[in-house]
Amino acid sequence: MTAILIVCEGNVCRSPYVERVLQARLDAVAPGRFAVTSAGTAAVVGAPMFPRSAAAARRRGADPDGFASTPLSAAALTGMDLVLTTERSHRAAVLDLAPALLRRTFTLREFERLVRPVLEQDEVGPDFWETFPRVVARTRIATAPSTPEDDDLTDPVRGDAADHDRMCVLADAAIDAVAACAVATEGADRARTAGA
Repeated sequence: MTAILIVCEGNVCRSPYVERVLQARLDAVAPGRFAVTSAGTAAVVGAPMFPRSAAAARRRGADPDGFASTPLSAAALTGMDLVLTTERSHRAAVLDLAPALLRRTFTLREFERLVRPVLEQDEVGPDFWETFPRVVARTRIATAPSTPEDDDLTDPVRGDAADHDRMCVLADAAIDAVAACAVATEGADRARTAGA
């Protein structure tokens, strides 16, 4: 099973939205192959999901029920195959706790940016989730953002509905990229099994 952790600050708005929508998308591709969880660098234990995020998750076919926020900790990072954060500062917090995850930790938008060329060149094989750090490293320079802030997903909690919608659009693009990797991996795995 591939374990994915989504990290934001309060673990009530951005990361729970991504967690639940991404889990639903991955379950549709490969049921039981992925476990998506989330945590926050300043989370209060047990806080519910932000209502706008819960409603948006439902609109995208995901189930927000039963969500409770979790603080980021070294224990939460144990065994993770991929860590996706909403901001560069959260990525830094992850690496402070678990430096060994350096090559497996990205912001959501950074991962999307790095993996798009890999998908376009049909380079996602059946072992992608084990080898992706090496695979995506090749695209880092060619896809560098114009400003580092472009890799962040701004917190919409204190904004209006339009701010939240904008966050969802950007998050959905990253979710699409991760789901596309899963689709390509499953296809490559089936092709390998058929040829065996």
